[in-house]
Amino acid sequence: MGRNHLRWLMMSAALACPLLATPAPAAVPPQIDAAAKNEGAVIWYTSLDTKNLVQVVRKFNETHPGIVLQALQISSDKLAPRLMTEAMAGKANADVANGDLISVSQLGDAGILDHYRPSEPARFIKGSIDPKGFWVAIYNDSTVLAWNPQKVKADGLKPPSSLADLTRPEWKGKVGIDTTAFNWYAGVIATMPDGAEFFRKLAANDPVLTTGHTHAVTQLEAGEFDATPTAYGYTVESERELGRPVDYLKPRPMIIGSAAIALVRNAPHPNAARVLLDWLLSREGQQFIVDVSKQASARSDVVNDPKVFDASHDPFYINPPPDKTRYNATVSGYKAVFGAPP
Repeated sequence: MGRNHLRWLMMSAALACPLLATPAPAAVPPQIDAAAKNEGAVIWYTSLDTKNLVQVVRKFNETHPGIVLQALQISSDKLAPRLMTEAMAGKANADVANGDLISVSQLGDAGILDHYRPSEPARFIKGSIDPKGFWVAIYNDSTVLAWNPQKVKADGLKPPSSLADLTRPEWKGKVGIDTTAFNWYAGVIATMPDGAEFFRKLAANDPVLTTGHTHAVTQLEAGEFDATPTAYGYTVESERELGRPVDYLKPRPMIIGSAAIALVRNAPHPNAARVLLDWLLSREGQQFIVDVSKQASARSDVVNDPKVFDASHDPFYINPPPDKTRYNATVSGYKAVFGAPP
């Protein structure tokens, strides 16, 4: 999906008809649920990919008759500008919004978000809830080192066993780098003792520059390069299960970037927004998201696909939300290393 593409996914109340006898989960007080049904709808701006979003919207509408969820699929880099523009116009259109942690945390600092706290905060792993109270991690993206076994074999290479392998001479010109993988860059710098030197060596090995985590995996499978350290774990595992030419390993520690969700200030449907947030962050909602997408849940009581992320066994590092100055420095530093356009 193109970065500028916006798509409305509107599921009619008719989808809920077969399950009208199924009661909605009792995640919110009865008066909130009644008020939400009186509002009748909830609007969600989300960066969740379209295929999985369709299933999540359908599931919510099936289990919450009387509340129609309307979702606008929007990339994280477009989320903050859109909500800020709407706020400046004095018209909040969205009730709930989610995107990468950087975008959502900036919205909180700009006064675009309202405070929200999940009903079971103790169930979330450390670093998954905003200490300021504006956002909660709806899922975590793990960055893995992926390769194309067919391409690697054809080029007479051995699969990489660590990030450092990609700086070796035999990998020159054979590594794909997503130039928007800012969370990965920040995490490696924070956790690798010689992180800056690693990036200098990697850049000197003439990597192929690409844009977007999903696009990088598509190019990898097409044989445009042999490996990429900027692939999301849930993406490559899903592709591997489909028989695509991709394999991967989880670096130690694995860099985790959170996708955050929040309540929009002056939401037109505040009660329905609360119902949606509570369901998406409940054990039931989180397990559903994991099952359909392989995204990793931030809840400790949800069963993730252990091949993607296992908080009890995988060493991991969750990137903290950066302030605007530090984020801008990270972006400019990453682009400068690889000579990517500013």
